[in-house]
Amino acid sequence: MTPEEALARVLAVTGISLPRGVLGPETWVLARALSADADPAADPALLAGAASAAHWPELRGPMEAALLRAAASAAPEDAEAFEIVLEWAADEDPDTPLARALAVRAATELALADARARGQLRAAEQAVRDGGAPAAVAAATAAGAIAADLLDLDPEDFAVEIAEYVAAGSRAEDIPELARTTGDPEIRAWARSAVARTDAPDAPEASAGVRHLASGDPPEDPAEDLVWVPTILALTQEAVERSLAEEASAAEAAGEG
Repeated sequence: MTPEEALARVLAVTGISLPRGVLGPETWVLARALSADADPAADPALLAGAASAAHWPELRGPMEAALLRAAASAAPEDAEAFEIVLEWAADEDPDTPLARALAVRAATELALADARARGQLRAAEQAVRDGGAPAAVAAATAAGAIAADLLDLDPEDFAVEIAEYVAAGSRAEDIPELARTTGDPEIRAWARSAVARTDAPDAPEASAGVRHLASGDPPEDPAEDLVWVPTILALTQEAVERSLAEEASAAEAAGEG
């Protein structure tokens, strides 16, 4: 097995990736270079090295730990691949094939999320242009969807809080408590940073409106955070949709049985 084959196998088996929420400007630059409208002058290889160097020192340990856990339960035919890749995981050099591959994978996923963010902005553009209360709602809704996607948040991360909110009837008066019980200061800061980077040239009003919501430091009270409130509501909606889909699937299976 070649090193290239080993790396491809381990990445495919584990799905391991750098956490999207902590990706810095170097990975954003690489993501833009990998996008459909990339600057032809950009050098992805050079940018991948910069992104890897920026993140590998901090994330090498967690990545190695994740790979060790995966290796412990890996199929026997994957043992050789894990052995090769784990040597790179233990290496502090950010220029190993593993470190660079993880940087490129993270940037590729970020580029796709960024494209979806631009789609959210285009969808909100007309409502924001029209002004009034609908404009604020459209901008906030777009900001929440963008933050959840760019940070790769999962409703399961807030399953208990979302379940309690839904069980109580998903009442508007309960939204502040939902925001407070889920609004960790660090994740709220990440959300604002991610949303502030979004821009769709063909949706200038929506882009400006969403960036305005993300400007400045997060307020002390998560219930007053105009980025986090729509973000947790977007995750709540996703959780409800997943639940309904699972119920429908179970009902269909029971009917077939």
